[in-house]
Amino acid sequence: MNESIEELRKLISQSDKITILTGAGISTESGISDFRSPGGIWSQYRTVTIQEFLSSAEKRKYYWKYKADTIPSMLNAKPNAAHMAIGRLERKNKLLMLLTQNIDGLHEEGGVSGEKIVDLHGTNREAICLSCKRIIAIEEVLKRIGNGEEDPRCTDCGGLLKPNTVSFGQNLNPIHLEIAHRVSKECDLFMALGTSLHVQPACSFVEVAYSSGKTVVIINRDPTPYDSLARICISSSLAEILPAVI
Repeated sequence: MNESIEELRKLISQSDKITILTGAGISTESGISDFRSPGGIWSQYRTVTIQEFLSSAEKRKYYWKYKADTIPSMLNAKPNAAHMAIGRLERKNKLLMLLTQNIDGLHEEGGVSGEKIVDLHGTNREAICLSCKRIIAIEEVLKRIGNGEEDPRCTDCGGLLKPNTVSFGQNLNPIHLEIAHRVSKECDLFMALGTSLHVQPACSFVEVAYSSGKTVVIINRDPTPYDSLARICISSSLAEILPAVI
């Protein structure tokens, strides 16, 4: 472990264009539930697909109840030492791009500027009108739900409001995918942090980096399908490891 940490510290020191992919594992130490582990959010609520959301008022009411029950704790969460370490990486002018599967907004609070972040799965911190595409703060919609609205609509056009996240059955933003593919090829170091690397297309960017001859580092609690591509694999707390190497 100590040898891996020292090697990682040297890799980061020698790199000027680092691309990072993060998953739920970086936020669990901020108290945000891991969506995939037993007892996580997915085991407590039934999935609502985008098709169900669009076609059924009852499904929308269920979906918004789930969001009203879970988003407040996410909004109250604070960035941990791992988030802060990545923020320092940008201030050292070493961060090419941060690709995140997380929807909690903690990377921004940890000091990474918005232009350096690709929210692959969107963000829970805002809602979008599916008709006119107006963006509003999620707190505004949650307040309306707390006042009795079960199926909130856009106050401008009457369209359906939805958290600005990517739902099951919904395509990822093609511009985000294009950027992610490019920075995975252009980096000199690719780090996958706190992600199981089971979800496509996010996990494919590890292979893009490796196939482009880039050094790959994986830090995750459990083994991943891409560990064989990594120069360094570490199973440990990100909040302990990242501050020690950045």
